[in-house]
Amino acid sequence: MQNKIQEKWKKGFLPGMDCITHGNGRITIGNTYVVLDSETKKTKRHWFPLCDTTLEDIVKYDADIWTEIDIFHGAFEFEKQKFVFGDGAMGNEGFIASTTLNGDLNWAIFFTFSNPINKAEVTDNHLICYGDTGAIININLNNITEIKVIQQNSWENQ
Repeated sequence: MQNKIQEKWKKGFLPGMDCITHGNGRITIGNTYVVLDSETKKTKRHWFPLCDTTLEDIVKYDADIWTEIDIFHGAFEFEKQKFVFGDGAMGNEGFIASTTLNGDLNWAIFFTFSNPINKAEVTDNHLICYGDTGAIININLNNITEIKVIQQNSWENQ
């Protein structure tokens, strides 16, 4: 299934669910949920890893998991890898990916809530991703399953 993931990546597709897709065929399913603060009436989104699985196990139940992605301008290199980012087929979707310098997928994180990721930067070994309507997502590059939603899209707090 590693070849299938690399093949789909090169054609511009990722699994369209909150997950980390690893270039070796492994997938970490993410769980995302929103909590309402009763005092401020603002919501707080959380993301955490739910389980590890494989592409083969997922497509056994649904072969149509692929979402077309667009890579935006602004990709950059960091420690012998390249970070690319962009959007999914729906307006609420975004992704960030790490590739080898020749374009093979190391991993990609797909978000169903971020809106397009239009900027990213590395600060203190954390990858900070900015969604186009205000989402800010912090990914620990020492452990990419450690993902914190620092700020949400502005429309989620209304």
